[in-house]
Amino acid sequence: MSAYTIPIITAVFLFPILAALAVLPYSIIQYRRFGAISKLKVVVLFSFSFYLLCAYFLIILPLPPRSVVAQLTTPRYNLMPLTALRLFLHQTVLRLDNPHTYLPALMQDVFLQQFFNLLLTLPFGVYLRYIWKRKWYQVLLASFSLSLFFELTQLSGLYFIYPRPYRLFDVDDLILNTTGGMLGFWIAPIFTKFIPSIEQLNADAVANRFEVSFWRRLVGLAVDMIIFNSIFIALYEWQSAIAVDNYWYYLIGVVLYFVLIPTILKGQTIGKHLVKIRIVNQAEQPANFGQLLVRQGLLFGLVIGNWMYLSPQLLRWFVADEGKHLNAYMTVLALAAIFTLICVGNMGLVLINHRIPMFYDRIAKTHEIGH
Repeated sequence: MSAYTIPIITAVFLFPILAALAVLPYSIIQYRRFGAISKLKVVVLFSFSFYLLCAYFLIILPLPPRSVVAQLTTPRYNLMPLTALRLFLHQTVLRLDNPHTYLPALMQDVFLQQFFNLLLTLPFGVYLRYIWKRKWYQVLLASFSLSLFFELTQLSGLYFIYPRPYRLFDVDDLILNTTGGMLGFWIAPIFTKFIPSIEQLNADAVANRFEVSFWRRLVGLAVDMIIFNSIFIALYEWQSAIAVDNYWYYLIGVVLYFVLIPTILKGQTIGKHLVKIRIVNQAEQPANFGQLLVRQGLLFGLVIGNWMYLSPQLLRWFVADEGKHLNAYMTVLALAAIFTLICVGNMGLVLINHRIPMFYDRIAKTHEIGH
């Protein structure tokens, strides 16, 4: 069973990383289309991604040493259809007139290998019908294409990384995988009885499009921070003194990117524009320069700046001073720690009730709205 468990365990460890890379673009597309995001739909799509990752690892893992593969003399491919069926009939202990042979027959490799080939693409057919409402002939073509991709991956020696194939290209696998996808298409209505339809999930997202949740804000913030830090990296390549870990240059960048740009774009940064969020005043009008300076200065200058730039720079100064002015450094770091705890507590309250404002919105008399 290690041939099946090792690839799945590998996928479990790698999936969070790949999911993190996938969540951002999908969330942006979802927000742009519906103005909100369905958490259940994210779970469904991520489970589909996880399934594909497991399926891919099942057909390539475990990876043998190249030296071992170079010495293989086993067949590279089988183009004779129904070879697996003939092998099963020849080797199986199954006797239809003897019930005692049923269970041992199910435990034989000659059955399990073909059974798992059938199951490999069964979820694929279910997902295609449930998420994208594909027709039977589309699922047939897609399942065959997916199976062909798997088989060509094996035939090419993992895209010519290996000197020859270390697994067999088998036409029977194409037949079983394609059949598995069609079986998934036919039984999809049974599974989808237990979860809302995609149309319902999209309708729920549209109904909540004006609700600015914590996660919606977080996506917009992630986009802005990626752009902001990328700009600093590019500037650093041009002028090494301009580095994002220099707190004073960082503050200048905050004013230019997080204050000036939303002033011009009427309350929106690039990230907030992508997820359809706007910073407004109490009259629901775009926040002015002064309000944005206070709000963004507190958020990016103190909150994020404290965590990512100010405290690390203080520690570097402390090390450079070789322990001098210990009391002053410890006092500033203690205040930074207390401030961090206050921010975390405020975020915890926002997670519980999104109507509770963050302290910087309360001070600047601003809030965020969807549109």
